[in-house]
Amino acid sequence: MRQQSPAGVALATPSRAALLGAGLVTLLAGCALDPISDPHLDPEVLPLEVVVNSDTQPDHPCLLNYDQVRAGDHAVTVIGVSGFARVRFVDARHRVVFRTDNAGQRIETDADGEVTIIGGESEGSGPSARLEAGTVTVQCRPKDGKPGEATLKVLPARKGHTPSTAP
Repeated sequence: MRQQSPAGVALATPSRAALLGAGLVTLLAGCALDPISDPHLDPEVLPLEVVVNSDTQPDHPCLLNYDQVRAGDHAVTVIGVSGFARVRFVDARHRVVFRTDNAGQRIETDADGEVTIIGGESEGSGPSARLEAGTVTVQCRPKDGKPGEATLKVLPARKGHTPSTAP
């Protein structure tokens, strides 16, 4: 439906499709700010990823996806870029509080930059790591490649907080 201005010029009124389109854009913009597919995990159960001998950061042979978490149970995944890797979490008293091997999982990047994760005998994940407050040294010991360490700060669990289960 067209309306005319006092000067006789035809004016377009917004159609229902245009209004629905504007609503859809607003809805999608809201999702981009807070995606519904990215659940907010409790810091007591954040999943930890350990990358051993990263191609992109060769000066850091032991990389973590988080610098700090809260005390609790954390799923751990190990990706050994150079192949088999042994990972140990050692507390301030030099006790091994978690250990896992990736059994040969590795990442390969072809000339076009495509990344392929090749699973070994397992997918590189083990049991959850039960971490207590303090500083944890993550030791990365690959069969082939440079060994390294990373530091993970474990904050105390929130008082009275019961975390949800680790993914």
